[in-house]
Amino acid sequence: MQIKADFVRKHGLFSGFSVSGHDVAAEDTGISVLCAAVSSAVQLTCNTLTECFGVPADAVQVIPAKNAQNQITVRLPEPDPVQSKLIEGLLLHLNLLSEESGGALRVTVSGQ
Repeated sequence: MQIKADFVRKHGLFSGFSVSGHDVAAEDTGISVLCAAVSSAVQLTCNTLTECFGVPADAVQVIPAKNAQNQITVRLPEPDPVQSKLIEGLLLHLNLLSEESGGALRVTVSGQ
């Protein structure tokens, strides 16, 4: 299984992201440290955007899945430089996790 994180850049600013998938849990604990790390980082970013920066809650979509492969998508209505930097911080964090994940986390960036 794999976690996928796709970031969108528009006119030089990050305007959103989508994270989906799941990682295999460790046999001894039944927990995936990678899933926990990604989930926590995504929740922090979503909560900061909506609760601290006033991004409308409907900019965040959560699509639940029975197989634990939920998808969370954020699309900013009007990207601004500060919100873009927050999303870029998530990108940097997930890139570091990806380097350590042995291919279990794939991060992409689209747009200009």
